[in-house]
Amino acid sequence: MSACLPETATHAVEPPSELLHGLALRPPDAAWDGSRYRGSRLDSVRLDDARAQAGVVAVVRREHFAGVVAVTPLHARQALASLAPAWRGAGRPAYAGPPAAVTAPVAEREYLWQPAEAGASARVAAWCLDGRLTLWLPPDASALRALIRRELAALFDWPEQAVDVVAWPSGAAARAAHALDLLDAAADAALLSEAVARPVCVASRVGEPATLVLREADPAAGPALCSPQPWAMRPSLARLLARSGPAPASGQATVLGETPAPAQAPSHALLHASVDELNAAQVFAGESLWHERALAAGEDPVGWRLRHLDDARGRELARQVVEQAAMDASVAPRDGLLRGSGFATAQVRCQAEDGAEHMVWSAWVAEVAIQPATGRIEVTRVVAGHDSQDLRPAQGASTRLAITRQQPERLADARRLIAGPAAFDDWRAAAPLAPAATSDALATPAPTPPEAVRAGRLDLDGVATLPAAAAIANAIEDATGVRLRQAPFDAGQLRLALADRRAAQRGVLRRGWGWLAAGAAGLAALATTMWPLKPALPLTAGPDPTLYSAQAIERGRLVAAAGDCVACHTAPGGARNAGGLALDTPFGVIYTTNITPDPQTGIGRWSFAAFERAMRHGVHQDGRQLYPAFPYTAYAKLSDADMQALYGYLMSQPAVAATPPLTELGFPFNLRPLLAGWNLLFHDPKPFTPDPSREAAWNRGAYLVEGVGHCAACHSPRNALGAEKGGLAYLAGGQAEGWNAPALNRLASGERAWSGEELYHYLRTGYSPRHGVAAGPMAPVIHGLAELPDSDLRAIVTYLTALPGQVRPATPPAPATGAAIAAASSRAAASADADSASIAVDAETTRTLRRASGERIYQNACAVCHEPGSGPTLFGAKPLLAQNTNLHAASPDNLVQVILHGIQAPADDALGYMPGFGDSLDDRQIGDLIDYLRARFAPEEKAWPVDTTTIGRLRQHAPPQ
Repeated sequence: MSACLPETATHAVEPPSELLHGLALRPPDAAWDGSRYRGSRLDSVRLDDARAQAGVVAVVRREHFAGVVAVTPLHARQALASLAPAWRGAGRPAYAGPPAAVTAPVAEREYLWQPAEAGASARVAAWCLDGRLTLWLPPDASALRALIRRELAALFDWPEQAVDVVAWPSGAAARAAHALDLLDAAADAALLSEAVARPVCVASRVGEPATLVLREADPAAGPALCSPQPWAMRPSLARLLARSGPAPASGQATVLGETPAPAQAPSHALLHASVDELNAAQVFAGESLWHERALAAGEDPVGWRLRHLDDARGRELARQVVEQAAMDASVAPRDGLLRGSGFATAQVRCQAEDGAEHMVWSAWVAEVAIQPATGRIEVTRVVAGHDSQDLRPAQGASTRLAITRQQPERLADARRLIAGPAAFDDWRAAAPLAPAATSDALATPAPTPPEAVRAGRLDLDGVATLPAAAAIANAIEDATGVRLRQAPFDAGQLRLALADRRAAQRGVLRRGWGWLAAGAAGLAALATTMWPLKPALPLTAGPDPTLYSAQAIERGRLVAAAGDCVACHTAPGGARNAGGLALDTPFGVIYTTNITPDPQTGIGRWSFAAFERAMRHGVHQDGRQLYPAFPYTAYAKLSDADMQALYGYLMSQPAVAATPPLTELGFPFNLRPLLAGWNLLFHDPKPFTPDPSREAAWNRGAYLVEGVGHCAACHSPRNALGAEKGGLAYLAGGQAEGWNAPALNRLASGERAWSGEELYHYLRTGYSPRHGVAAGPMAPVIHGLAELPDSDLRAIVTYLTALPGQVRPATPPAPATGAAIAAASSRAAASADADSASIAVDAETTRTLRRASGERIYQNACAVCHEPGSGPTLFGAKPLLAQNTNLHAASPDNLVQVILHGIQAPADDALGYMPGFGDSLDDRQIGDLIDYLRARFAPEEKAWPVDTTTIGRLRQHAPPQ
């Protein structure tokens, strides 16, 4: 069968059903100087170890490229981890610097273009056979087909006609993948498929969004802008790594005008930017700079720009747009707002999917209204025009000129640029509302869609919206005199700049009364918290769930998934969220409550005020203090919007009539009013406050970890009163349902450190080849995280890997005093040397016999699934015990739990399950087995004491099924 489809097959086609799965190594320090690879080189890699792994079809190495092909993605990940690559340094040569004429002035202007967020992951597939290649891309990547075709032809040094690119209907992602992520995945799949001559599927890896930086250069030197990095779309990593020699760019910015020159001290770090993003950043910087230079010269910015437009056709379009905007101008109302208008234009050479080239011109006039006190920006009017010409000789006269005024789509496009950075409680997976089309300056802005600036464009029409950012920035400066040089625009930054210009004087007396009022409010809040008897809040008829929009309910569902509500509020065999799960605590057994909207046994008649009080203050609707086994100490950090959304979601779910068992703790823990004092000591009911000095991803991760995710409930140690410890003990490891919850505050350090990518995949799939499988209470957490988008998991990784945990050295034994040494010597002298020797021999003999017994048990019960490179994979993943974190832990408790009870409900069905051996092995046999496993697979660690009492205790702590 040929791997190449007919030339006419441009429609969507499914790839062969028996796809293999591939993964490729990534260098720790990848770099490109615009023409050659300057990053890490692959010194060595354990190819044979990877080939010995179960499910591996092939292991490929070409120059500094290495990858694996396996029957499933899980096997591919496991084999990739066993490659254990060794990379040598980047070895970047010192850059001699640009020509002397291209130096930046002392007071250079710097423009930043920040994409809204990373793209999604998507699948691609490639089949390389007999010098032909067929590539399957997601259907929304049709605009990238020509670019990727050229890149793959360059990778193999083939003519472009040898590469066919078709749409893969089922390869679509929830959001569009970034062009470079797809490019890398396609090149990886092509190289791996060439090695096995079979179709190979590769999932794209989500790269970090790149902030594109352009700086003003000396206007006498030629180019007006310079860039610290090569201003081009880099080649695929596969081409950089697998081919030596020159590596030209895969794409160039297509904006007409001078290409930004290299800066004096360039960076060779890979720039994660597509052609569309390069175009957007270049137009934003160039048109903003024209405006600023006109003002510096004392000229009218619009007239100045029109005089300097060289292209007659573009100048005519710009003139018509400006005239149309002037004709439509109206007298500004006296409403205290700052108003201004701005102009920008762009000219881009485009290539259609069929290879036809077009010249496209675009011009914008945008008007803004700004609230001085808040810095809030509203785009009130847009006049936009575009013109295009087919550049093929036979079509040279064709033209399409159009000017639009107040078009709702254009207003929505412009308003997306003033959304600012994502809020810490922004749930990107929730379906967006349709944007409202309004031109009222004080109207509420339309909701921001998940992708405010996708691939550097504001909408699918690409070039027509390119001038929008510069036009708005110019209008803001016209209104306020403040220049914003970073897009999308942040109203907070503008507010601070405007505040610096105001002389806000407040009298001492006014400040004194302010402090007095604040103090009185604080005392009132303290008294309310300390008062042990809380009033009951009235029951209601319950909310009408139809009052909540589909988007709000979806947002609430994601909040509930992140909080894993169903795991604790569902009893074994019971209905979802109907309560009744028994939680063992040091103070007794606590039963979870029914949180379905049943009016009698659930929360169906709770008002939102009652719900919020329970979530923030730990007080039941009837006034009872709730035990902090319910993690209201974390849920209190929820934002108001998330609290409302969660309430709406829970009230929209099916009602279940179920009365859980009553919680009856012994004295004094049954005295619930005492919890008011506990709350005073250990609970802060204030919602989460983002750290303005931190990036958006860190704040989002902190919100999820500290708040709704309540990670500290399991992963932080607790004091004698059951409160989570803070400071350096925060997330330093704890206990949960008989399992040891490992420390999270030093994941990125130590001998068994997690990389960010490993931690992301563990949270996404419940499995890491270098650390093991999620089991016990962590498995349902992975189920909840599966509902969240990749950006949320990466935000969690960003936060956890930045925690300031400290690895403290083990405390050495205290040196013995002289008296103690003398006493010990005296006692030793009283003992017979023969007895001492006999004891030592007996201990060694016992250890040898125990480990021999453990080895026999391992060979009979464990080796078929866990022995490296031995036999098939029977139940799913084949975890390597030498890499398993539990075997390197200070305590064997988690290992004992897995041996006793198995993994009956894996975090991911693809991982398979593990049977428990509690019914077939007694406590002594399990002690022998864990002693053998520790000695064989973690020989550098200290042996665990064999404690059958602990094993017996854990045996009684069977997980709910």
